[in-house]
Amino acid sequence: MKAFNDNHELAQKWTIFSLGGGSIKIKEFKTNHNDEIYLEKSFKEISNIIKDKGISITDYIYGYENDLEDYLDGILDAMITCVKNGLVNEGNLPGQLSLKRSAKELYQSAVKENDDDLKLMAYAYAACEENADGKTCVTAPTLGACGVMASLAYYSLIDKQIDRKKIIDALAIGGLFGNLIKSNATISGAVGGCQAEVGAAVSMASASFAYLLDLSLEQIEYAAEIGMEHNLGLTCDPVLGYVMIPCIERNAMGILRANDAAHLAKYMSKIREHVVSFDMVVETMNETGKQIPIALKETSIGGLAKEYNNEKK
Repeated sequence: MKAFNDNHELAQKWTIFSLGGGSIKIKEFKTNHNDEIYLEKSFKEISNIIKDKGISITDYIYGYENDLEDYLDGILDAMITCVKNGLVNEGNLPGQLSLKRSAKELYQSAVKENDDDLKLMAYAYAACEENADGKTCVTAPTLGACGVMASLAYYSLIDKQIDRKKIIDALAIGGLFGNLIKSNATISGAVGGCQAEVGAAVSMASASFAYLLDLSLEQIEYAAEIGMEHNLGLTCDPVLGYVMIPCIERNAMGILRANDAAHLAKYMSKIREHVVSFDMVVETMNETGKQIPIALKETSIGGLAKEYNNEKK
């Protein structure tokens, strides 16, 4: 990046590298791409603080980020607008694949059949198709996984008419779990495969759904753990390098898995204590990501991308 003064003279030059997952490094300046505002580094530490102080999980979050509610109010609006636009826009998505937009027809079928699952998938398609078309959407935690949390937000506000403040709190809780994944592992498909993107989004949405179901702190953690555990090993193999195949479908399936995770946590927690913690599954995801071959981490030279290219030949 080059900056010029009023006389069109070069005033500053930065060499910037993308590290994946929204993190950058600037060659000319010493920066810490993973600066944290939370003192606690694991969910176990967070849980201990919440229990020791007798506060809620939202009290904990807003105690560190007192302006977060206002910020998330705008994020919620952006998600709603993104899905709403995606449900009416038609035509083909840009690029060599020439994929037809599908969200509008999916939603029409969902309304006709009165199918909430299909609605959730249509909302995920809507957000992801807006992203693929270069329109405005919300990274949650990444662009490739933007449909999961957006679908949850739209469904909760528009269909279920849940109180706006409660949805904002649910987004904050999802964000807390996403931050733990980013801090202790990765949210970059190029680093950890799609388990780090759609898997992280599903984990975040699972926690948010659990909160909207009025579940306990332990049940919220359980839901987030389930959401991540069952995406372990998910590869990132986008066809022709576009965030379309298999990414959009994965978002649509992901929002259903998040809803399932919250409901499973609700009932399984009454049967027995869960054995695998959220912290444990995040560390597992991190180690799994290191073992995924580079061909299956956003390079489009392996997996489904490779098979698609071979078929075309």
